[in-house]
Amino acid sequence: MKKIIVILAALSIALSANAQVKFGVKAGLNVSQLGPGATEAGGEKHEIESSGMLIGFHAGGFVNFSFSPVIGLQPEVVFSLQGEKEEGEEGDLKTKLGYINVPILLDIKPVPNFSILVGPQVGINVTKKMSREGISISGSDLDDVLEEGGMKINTLDIAAVLGVQYTLFDHLTIGARYNFGINPALGLTKEAKDAGLSISGGGNRVIQVSVGWAF
Repeated sequence: MKKIIVILAALSIALSANAQVKFGVKAGLNVSQLGPGATEAGGEKHEIESSGMLIGFHAGGFVNFSFSPVIGLQPEVVFSLQGEKEEGEEGDLKTKLGYINVPILLDIKPVPNFSILVGPQVGINVTKKMSREGISISGSDLDDVLEEGGMKINTLDIAAVLGVQYTLFDHLTIGARYNFGINPALGLTKEAKDAGLSISGGGNRVIQVSVGWAF
């Protein structure tokens, strides 16, 4: 995490010399799920459907570099609570995964005050929790339970981001975006992989709606 902050700080200094710079904060709502995937063992493939939707939130900060009236760059550091919800007879099983996400987004401005944001995002999982009907397990205890079944929560999350953002009064921002996870949110332990198991798909899918304030 310290390395990411240092890199962003160095990038900000280098870019600010030739660009109009705005700093900002943002927060908003997440609607998330895990996408479809598949597991394979012994040549047999088992398809996994998309999960149910989970409501979460996100909050963080951004820096916007405007190189011209039509193009810019917007790196961000955002905490995002996302995951999935599965309905069951014994109650809903909720998996809540907290990430520190760092998107680096190209800011395309077809008209004044309106931006199309697109680019990659790297996330680091920092919190994890599963709960059902008042019973919950989190952190290393959850890791131990998942490991018994040959599973783990992947620390690194890679996503592609596409969104829009509108700026009012030169300060208030309103935005919406879709984060498409490229790698699986849940992975396999080394022992499971050595036993011939594999997993694909099942990446984070997150719709975000946010408001922010640029300085």
